[in-house]
Amino acid sequence: MSKQKAFTLVELLVVITIIGILIALLLPAVQSAREAARRTQCGNNLKQIALAMASYEFTHQVFPPGRLGRDLSGDPWDNSGASGLLFILPHMEAQNLYDRFKLDQVAYLSTASTAWRDDPEIVAAARTRPPFYVCPSDLTEPFDTYRKWVINGVETPLATGSYGLSLGSNGPEYGISDAVKLNNNGMFFYRSAITPANVKDGLSNTIFVGETIEGHTNRSNNVWSHGNRFELLRATSNPPNTPPGTGIVLDMYGFKANGAFQSMHPGSVNFAFGDGRVVGVHENIDLDTYRALSTRAGNEVVGSF
Repeated sequence: MSKQKAFTLVELLVVITIIGILIALLLPAVQSAREAARRTQCGNNLKQIALAMASYEFTHQVFPPGRLGRDLSGDPWDNSGASGLLFILPHMEAQNLYDRFKLDQVAYLSTASTAWRDDPEIVAAARTRPPFYVCPSDLTEPFDTYRKWVINGVETPLATGSYGLSLGSNGPEYGISDAVKLNNNGMFFYRSAITPANVKDGLSNTIFVGETIEGHTNRSNNVWSHGNRFELLRATSNPPNTPPGTGIVLDMYGFKANGAFQSMHPGSVNFAFGDGRVVGVHENIDLDTYRALSTRAGNEVVGSF
């Protein structure tokens, strides 16, 4: 009789164990490679935003305002909440999406008017989430679960994003004063549009845009089309990666907002500067240096960071 060759149970278990060990060793490397790819894509998004800002400035001779209007105004246009990220859409190869907001006809996101809410095309545009405004590592849900607008009697959440524009260094410690909203020391705030000549510190030394997380929540709300302080518009009074709801905070109608820049990338936050370069800023950066990088005309001497 012929004998058939076969694995013993012990040999099979040894092989399975070796395969398990190899997978355990390989998995962190695969995860690290994936995170590196996501970080690169995030950096590319930020670079495109900064370049779009430069293109906008070339066309209009000013950078876009962080928010078109101001709060608590009876004038629909003066109360518009349209954000700077909305105005650069044509320079992000998204002219069609920009046109759907009808910004030359309707005061978008104005609490002094319902005109934008009554237009289904504008509402659909506000619920669109451009991929270039989303970091692949960010776990923010696609729609805002906190600040829902009542549209035709129905609470309707708007699309979120992963990036915030820099107000400057005046943050929650200033409350909701003009020092935050109208006269901050960074690049993007309410009503005002900054020119390159206003950037005395130089575009290469001035933060334009950085990462945010938890944009669908009440602690770190970020609707990309809505230029609201400590939501889309962020400050550097708290260190990078200060967890939402902690540090220097402002009680905004029952929740704590710190207006900080945060990232899902371990140990750092990506920022785009005015010259288009993207830098991963370490979360333990000297706080004075970090704040100096967000001001446009502070005359600070900034070394390596």
